[in-house]
Order: sequence, then structure tokens, then C-alpha cells
Amino acid sequence: MPLLDVIADKKQALDSARPLPQDTVHDLADWFEMELTIAALGIEGVVLKRADVKAILERGTVLRHRPVDEQRFVLNHRGALELMARLSYEPNGVIGERTVTAFHTVLEQGIDEEAGKYRNGPPKDDPAGAAPDPAKLRVSMSALSGWLRRAEAGPDTAFETHHRLMAIRPFRAGNAATALLMCNLMLNRAGYPPVVVRAEDRALYTDLVERAWAVGDKTPFRDLMMRFLDQSLDVCLVAAAKGLAVPEAGKDGPGAG
Repeated sequence: MPLLDVIADKKQALDSARPLPQDTVHDLADWFEMELTIAALGIEGVVLKRADVKAILERGTVLRHRPVDEQRFVLNHRGALELMARLSYEPNGVIGERTVTAFHTVLEQGIDEEAGKYRNGPPKDDPAGAAPDPAKLRVSMSALSGWLRRAEAGPDTAFETHHRLMAIRPFRAGNAATALLMCNLMLNRAGYPPVVVRAEDRALYTDLVERAWAVGDKTPFRDLMMRFLDQSLDVCLVAAAKGLAVPEAGKDGPGAG
């Protein structure tokens, strides 16, 4: 069966299980917070041990004798996920350029003085040196905003949003994490769980992101993101099944732990 059909069946099964028990909802929220934070750190090249991330999230504050900016990114990402959750429950709210800058502002506050502001030079995450000239950013972001207002929430729109943002790379740093937040917001609005870029897939994800906007071949990137979505649906279905628990953080597959 094609993966698209598999995902549709799993989405239907998850919808049938709703509303989930509050304990299950809380467990899933905690699991996704941890895994999405680890993913954001990884794709942004921020080095921090999983145990430290867990401790920071549990305590809600930075640890002593650890780099402050890296830890602040963890707490900021929690704030960005909270923003994503609020926007997910506003199905009639407008998603556009301001949403993108709002995510970046929260994500980089206290780390980058240019948080939420468009770059004046090349982005840090542009190995090919092909990102648009800063003078064209406002036009590109305005076009993206117009497209978002017309687009219907769903997987294809979510993955296309990620692709378009990474093609523009509007900020000096934090573009990938911001793109993933926007992608997951569009998925949440359509009733899907967020996608997680696992450590073992990080290099492939980065390569396919570059390929999608450098040579215009988006199919491999879309296929990878669909696989991520399938994995997230499995996590939710395992949690929803009677007598089963959410996988332990860091486990590769549903049902672990």
C-alpha cells in the first residue's frame, strides 16, 4: 500500500480514538517536547547532551557549568512549542509572515540580538552560498505570506512551507528550526501530529533540504517527511492503544520502553 494511503488510514484510526485520555495527552506532549527539542538542536548544530536537555526541561532553568546560550535555546524552543500549540487551536487565525517572525523571535530571544529580524547578509546555514540576496527578502516573504493565506492545512502544505522557508532562509541563524516549527504548525492545524527529525536521519534530512531548493527536486524531501509523519502517527496510535504507553524518550520505534 502506498505510504500516503497508510498515513490516511492511521490518521483515521487516530481520529476515531479521540478524544484521548488526559494522561495520554500529557504523556504525548512530554514525549514530543523532548524529541522535537532534540531535533531542533540537532538541525541547528547545537551540541547538548540528551540528559542535560531532559534536566533543563524538567527544571525549567539553565544548569550550572554549562554553556548558557545552548541551554537558553532549549527553553526558548519550549516557548516556541507553546506558541505552536496556541496557534494550532486557532483554525481561523491567519498564518503568514508575522507567524514566521514570531517563531524566530521566541526561538532566538536572549541569544541573537537580531531575533525576529531579517538578515542583512548571508545566512550561517547556506553552504552553497545560493540564498536570496537580503534586498529580496521582504518580497520573498510577502509572497510566502500570500501563499500561506490561500493554502489549506495538511501534509503537502506543511512540507511545502518548510521547503519555501528554507529556500528563502530569511534569518541569519535558526532557519531550519523555524521552518520545522512552521511545518508542524500546519500539520497540527490539520489534525496530524508533528514530525520529528531523528538523529539517525539528520544527515539525510539536511542533504534533501539542500537538494530540494538547490536543484528543484522536492520529491525525495517530501518522501522523507512523509516517513517522519508515519512514525509520529505510530507513536500516537501506540499511546492511544489500551494498555500501551508512550515510547521512552530517545527510543527508535513505537512500543519501546
